[in-house]
Amino acid sequence: MVDCQFSVPMVFFAMVVPDLHHNTISSSLQSHKSMDHEQQWYQRRVRGRISTNNTHTPTITEMKLLFVLFFTLAALTYAAYTPPTKAGVYLGDINCKLDPRINITTIAGYKNGTYIKQIFRYLWGAACGRSRGVFTLDFPEYAGNTYSCAHWPSEWGINNINDWFKTPEVYEQHLQYLDLYLQGNYNTTAVHGPSTCDFVTMTKLYCGEDRELPWQKTPWVQRIGNQPFRGVNTGGVFVLEPWITPNFTDWSLTLPDQYTYSWQNPQGSPGYQSLVNHWTTWYTAQDFQQIAAAGLNSIRLPVGWWYFAPAANVQYSPYTIPTQLITDLTHPITTFIKMAHDNNLVVILDLHGAPSSQNGLDNSGVRSNDPKPERWGFQWFYDPEAQQNTTLVLVAMAKYIEFLSANGIDNVIALELLNEPWVFGDMSIIRDFYVRSIIAIRQVSDIPIIIHDAFRHEEWDWLLTNFPFKNIYMDTHIYHAFNADDIASSTPVCDHNKMIVAQNIACGYGSMLRFKTCLGLPTFVGEWSLAIDDCIAIIRGAGKSVQTKDFGQCKNLQARVGDPWWIQAYRKFAYKQMSMSERELGWFFWTWKTGAGTENDPSTPYWSYSRAMKEGILPTVLSSANYNITSACYVFESTDPYTC
Repeated sequence: MVDCQFSVPMVFFAMVVPDLHHNTISSSLQSHKSMDHEQQWYQRRVRGRISTNNTHTPTITEMKLLFVLFFTLAALTYAAYTPPTKAGVYLGDINCKLDPRINITTIAGYKNGTYIKQIFRYLWGAACGRSRGVFTLDFPEYAGNTYSCAHWPSEWGINNINDWFKTPEVYEQHLQYLDLYLQGNYNTTAVHGPSTCDFVTMTKLYCGEDRELPWQKTPWVQRIGNQPFRGVNTGGVFVLEPWITPNFTDWSLTLPDQYTYSWQNPQGSPGYQSLVNHWTTWYTAQDFQQIAAAGLNSIRLPVGWWYFAPAANVQYSPYTIPTQLITDLTHPITTFIKMAHDNNLVVILDLHGAPSSQNGLDNSGVRSNDPKPERWGFQWFYDPEAQQNTTLVLVAMAKYIEFLSANGIDNVIALELLNEPWVFGDMSIIRDFYVRSIIAIRQVSDIPIIIHDAFRHEEWDWLLTNFPFKNIYMDTHIYHAFNADDIASSTPVCDHNKMIVAQNIACGYGSMLRFKTCLGLPTFVGEWSLAIDDCIAIIRGAGKSVQTKDFGQCKNLQARVGDPWWIQAYRKFAYKQMSMSERELGWFFWTWKTGAGTENDPSTPYWSYSRAMKEGILPTVLSSANYNITSACYVFESTDPYTC
């Protein structure tokens, strides 16, 4: 196609250039006859601005022909240009509008006029101060005017904020004006990012029908009962995490991860047999029956690279692996997946740990000893061999999924390329790794592929600009338990306020999730929890203190156990997170259960779905009747006063 398009200018050039050459010779001879040497030199060097080795000045006719040639080439080059295939829509193609759940029926009728109350309590404060307090309306009838919360369009008949929604007769009209105002406010804002359309959860990003309720358009939707993902992770089975199974061994600074455990307990040792027993007995058929009975439909299964290294011809020592080949139907991973299959649960096979570790955390198999956390994972980032081996492992995993399907175990519906690449890394390196791996996997399988965002958001808009691949989805993880501004509290009052703020933020994350689905890829929340602190034992790593810094956040935990206010608050927190995630592809709680040694930890229910059910925080059978976007995120909860 390109050769054909460029054949026209080439032919044109062949036709024109000989004439130019002929004209050059003729004109040159004529010039020499009519000019003395000094005039010729001036013509060449000053007036003509040409080399002293060239005796010709282009004529007007020649210049016209050259201009025609130039613009013909430029036009055909532009015609040959094909814009890159973007994963999502362009930023200019999205619109921020009033959420449809706020309508004439709910504006006054829901919860005794809750929405109207919240508009006056929170919306004006959040919206009126943006963009110097001004907004514009990109419609012909409003051209030439700038507005603000003190100067509304005269056509609206609103003189000040107190005039909004004064009587039921104006509700419908004022909802239309409110929609226009929020659109105008958003469009006037200079920078559009993941949170720009978060007007206290009263708005929603729109980017076309293709990305509206994206879970309905997935290849697995019928397999999971025409629902979004409602799932759990099964952490701590095939990638040991000390905080999940604290009694599995004597975790410490000198024994912090599975890499070290394998090195200290090689095949044939008693410690190796403990690992084999863990693979085969910690999760039983009863667990999968309970997961299905709880109303869940899916499992995200974290695995380490070392299990697939032999099939990828990658050296994996000192990690210990099962004696069975990965193609043996009695392999522990296969047995695990089959138990899920037998209970109608689909599985995302998640590469949780890569060679050399993509994040330096114990959940990758090996914990970094680098004193600079910013550098954790850099060995993988800047080691081409580690990345190449990761791709080889992923190809082996894709072949494994095909092997399972050929043997009647067809419930692995997606392959996740890499869990949580280090947040401080170069995202273009991650993107390039994803592209290489997708190309390699597509040589052997059409399995849906999932990429992780590495806890980064806006970058994926442009990182996926030239991204022509189909059937690719994005995983993001949302926690409220690790940053100082999330967890800091030292009094019961402050603990209460912290929870309420976490609930509000959970609803606000709906804007971020919509942003990712619209501008990047359809997105789900692959990990989340109920924790609003980092107090469960050794979650920061074996041998370290319970938390990185003590802000007093753990001293009042025991008082929450069985407290009706806290049970209700945690339930609201869960429903808010679920409802926002289900606008996209859905969610997976981290994790289904924790092991021996966590029974008496007051934080366990916030990390264990099964324990949260037992404590009455989560329903024993989840269904959409328990929650929806209207009932979960209808309102920002009150936190008056914001004091600790």
